[in-house]
Order: sequence, then C-alpha cells, then structure tokens
Amino acid sequence: MESEMKTPKPSIWVLLGARAGDNAQAMELGRRLGGPVETRQLAFNTRSNLPNWMTGPGFFGLTSSSAEALVPPWPDIVIGAGRRSAPVNLAIRQRSQGKTLAIHIGRPRMDAARFDMVLTTPQYGLPGGSNVVMLDFPFAVARDVPPQTLAAFDAMWSHFPRPWIVGVIGAAKFPIRFGVRDIEAFAQGLNDLARRMKGSVILMDSPRSLPGAIDLVAAGITVPNWVWTRGHGDNPYQSALRLGDAFAVTSDSVSMVAEMVQTGRPTYVHRLPVSSFVPSWQAQQGLGARLARRGILSPPRSVAAYVERLSVKGWVGDLQSGTPPRLSFVPSDEHDVAVQRILTLWNGRATG
Repeated sequence: MESEMKTPKPSIWVLLGARAGDNAQAMELGRRLGGPVETRQLAFNTRSNLPNWMTGPGFFGLTSSSAEALVPPWPDIVIGAGRRSAPVNLAIRQRSQGKTLAIHIGRPRMDAARFDMVLTTPQYGLPGGSNVVMLDFPFAVARDVPPQTLAAFDAMWSHFPRPWIVGVIGAAKFPIRFGVRDIEAFAQGLNDLARRMKGSVILMDSPRSLPGAIDLVAAGITVPNWVWTRGHGDNPYQSALRLGDAFAVTSDSVSMVAEMVQTGRPTYVHRLPVSSFVPSWQAQQGLGARLARRGILSPPRSVAAYVERLSVKGWVGDLQSGTPPRLSFVPSDEHDVAVQRILTLWNGRATG
C-alpha cells in the first residue's frame, strides 16, 4: 500500500513586540498559514528609534539577549508587525540567503519592495505595489468568550428593552481630538439612535479612555441604559460584540470599528475631529508615493481614511446624522486570498 503523500507545511516565526494588537495580527496570520509556528519575543534598545530607512536591515536595534535568540535554522516564513520589527524581519531574510520569506503587517517605514509581502490597511496610506496587499480588515479574530460569561451578561441585560445598542468610546490620540463637546455630541447621537430604534444603550469605555469621560456620556443618555467603566467588574466588550443588536463607536480605533462591522450588525461611527496642526497629504502618486514606498516619508496615520473606506463600501453609518449603513456586511475572502498568495510564494521558492 502506498503511503499517503503529506502536503508540506512552512515553518513560521512570529516576531512579537510590545503591542498586543500587532502581536495578535501576526499570530493569526501565522496560524492561518498552517505550518508550525514559533514566536520570538523582541526587546529593543535605543538604537531602534533611528529611522528604518536610514539603518536598513539588522539586529542592531535589539537588546543583546533578544538578538542572541535569533539563530539558525531559519524559518521558511517570518512575520512581523510594527515599525521596529521591520529591520529584524529583513535581516533574517538576508541571513537565510533568501530562503526565508519576509512578511510585514502594517507599514515598515523602509523600502517596501525589499519585503516579499506587505499586508496593510487604509489608515497607513501606503502606496500600492506588486507586493503590497491592501486589506479592508486587519488580520485579527474576536476573542473567545466562555459560555458562562456570555450567559451572565445576557441575563444581566435581559430586562432592558431591545434592540441593545452597544456604545463604546475611545480617547484622543494626536492628531485626533476628543474633547467635552465631542463627548456630548457622541452622547446625543447615541441617545437619538436608541430613541429612534426604541431600544436601550449598553455603554462602556476602552483602555485609553480618560477618567470621567464615560460619566459625561452617561449624563446625556435618557433612554434605559447600563454603564460599565474600565476596572469595575468583568469586561463586557467581547460579550457585547456577540449580544448587541447595533453598535456605535468613536472613530479613534480601527480595531473596534473593524470588530463591530464584522459582526454583520449595524455599526454607526462618530467621526472625531483632527487637529489642524497636522498636515494632510496623500502618498498614492508622484514624489510622495516614491518617498513613502521607500519609507523616507510616511503620510500621517489616518483612522478617518479607514472609516471612509468602510463608509464608501456602505458598511458603516454616521452617528451624528443618524444615517444607517447602506449595506449589510458580507464577509469576503480577502484574508484567504492573502494567505494563499504567501503560500504560493513559499511553494515557488521551495521548489525553485
């Protein structure tokens, strides 16, 4: 009897940094590639603050103990996310003599053409290229919620009239502004939405929200409501993603907007103003595109650009005006396509 031929799987390293969001995306991509995944925790020194385009590939931005952990045998694929992992990613590719595929998530802030693939989303304004894949949603999945936790929140909210409108506030992060007037406007928009829908509000803040901000929002809510402040009891956010009937969120967080839209339920975004001191420019063509592609200049990170892309697709509504989403979100295969492109590159290199 002939033995069954097993499809080979790539060995994968995921470079972990300090940001949980970046790490989660890199780990999810590694998981979906299907091969054995090993992690390498990166710790950085002050030299990592130098511009990537100036320093090029190398381990010089790592602490000695972190660099010493990066030794052969090199993986088939290395995945990094965030600016400081990019030189390390390319250095591994170099030291493997080109055997290792270098995959970067986000924007590398160095020559994008040197990576085998860059997976990015609209807020980074990265210009297109043959190896640049623009995604609607980050590589991330909703966290698991224990059934008993989900049941507990369901019971806790059961006496509130449905639909349940889940409202979440973020915080100002330069150049985004989120002052008292913006908080009051969010509260009014959320309250008006709940009144029109004849429902109630499940209100909560986020890790970056300023102390007291959620109280200002709650003061403007007159419909039945339940309020949670970070640090007071179990975090309801993941349960609310599963139980909520509609969502309203401030425009400072790509992850929250993306998570809410992907539930398939109506999502309304309160667009926050941006400081006038930050120049607004695009890098999609001309000199700006050439400089951005090489990482010499990078357009300001624009969450507004991300929200606008989803708005154009009809997947988000506007909280201020009460305009609902034009279309229901339908999951796409964009992540599957990106994974297959990476595997095709690896197969070509492995058999070449």
